Amino acid sequence: MDAVAGAARKAKVNAVGTMKTGVPLKVRVEDEIEEIDSVTEAADFLQRWPLERRGHVYRSALNACSAAIAAQISDADAMKVFTGFARVTGILIAEGNPAMAMDARSVQSRTPKQGRQMPK
Repeated sequence: MDAVAGAARKAKVNAVGTMKTGVPLKVRVEDEIEEIDSVTEAADFLQRWPLERRGHVYRSALNACSAAIAAQISDADAMKVFTGFARVTGILIAEGNPAMAMDARSVQSRTPKQGRQMPK
């Protein structure tokens, strides 16, 4: 193995959870925009999230970031979960658009529609 390949492999192993995604995810909280560009930045952001706003989606995002940092899932998968958290909480900023607002029609009910059976 040449030195360049060995160094690249070693850097990847040592950089779990810190690998840059290439395109930062932008979130807006209280008129401030923050760019999230790695799993560790996402985890840091989640640690600062208000206690009274921590629910199931928050816990899923924090668990995904923790799992990526521990190399149990990929950084890409953790960032997908974090992106979902940002979208659901209404803080995600789409490129070139103001913060995306959740439209009532875009949020699906978690209860089955009339006549449908609950999954077993």
